[in-house]
Amino acid sequence: MHKTTIGIVEDNAQLGQDIRDKLALSEEVEVLFEVRNGQVLLQTLATGTIPEVLLMDVQMPEMNGIEATWRVKQKYPDLKIVMLTVMDDEQKLFEALQAGASGYLLKDAKPHQLFNAINYVLEGGLPLSPTLASRVLSYLKGDVPIPKPPISGTENLTKREQEILELLMQGKTVKQIAEKIFVADKTVRKHLEHIFEKLQVHSYKELVAKLNGGNK
Repeated sequence: MHKTTIGIVEDNAQLGQDIRDKLALSEEVEVLFEVRNGQVLLQTLATGTIPEVLLMDVQMPEMNGIEATWRVKQKYPDLKIVMLTVMDDEQKLFEALQAGASGYLLKDAKPHQLFNAINYVLEGGLPLSPTLASRVLSYLKGDVPIPKPPISGTENLTKREQEILELLMQGKTVKQIAEKIFVADKTVRKHLEHIFEKLQVHSYKELVAKLNGGNK
C-alpha cells in the first residue's frame, strides 16, 4: 500500500505532536520529518528528503511559513503545501496562496478533515477552512476586493524600515528619504543595510527584482 509522505513544519513541539497524533490514526500516511522553522526545512529538503505534502505553520522564527513556502515552491514546484494556523486570517491566506500554498486549514481541524485536505490537495484541489472558504468565494464573486498582499519577506522589517523601503521604491534618493522622515542621511543608509540583510539582497538591482517578484 502506498503511503503519502508528510513533512511537518511547526515551531511549537506540542502542536507538532498533536499533528503527529492525528496523522497516526491513518495507515495511509507516513511522517518523514518534523522541523521547527523554514530555514531548517530548506536544509532538510536539500538533503533529498522530500515528502509529497508539507503541513506548514504560518508564524515561525528564523523564517516564517509564507516566506518558506515561496522559497520551497521556487525549488520544488510540485511539492504540495498546506498551511496550518491557529486562527482564520484572510490576509495571511492570500499571502500564502500567492506564495504557492495549496491549502489553508486551522490547526484544530479534526483528523478526518486533515486527511481529506491531504487527499484533496494531492488531487489538485484547494482545501480551506470553512470560514475562509466562504470569504474566498466572496472575493471571487467580486463582492469584496482582494487585499493586496505585502511583498514577500518584508513582514520581518520594522515599521521604519518598511517606510524607508516604500519611499525608496517611489524613486526617492537617500537624501530625499532623510528629509522626508527627519533623520540624517547616514541613518537612512544604516536602515538600508538592515533591509538588504533581511531581504537577503546585495544591491539595489537585486532588491527591485525581489520586490517585483514578490508582487507577481
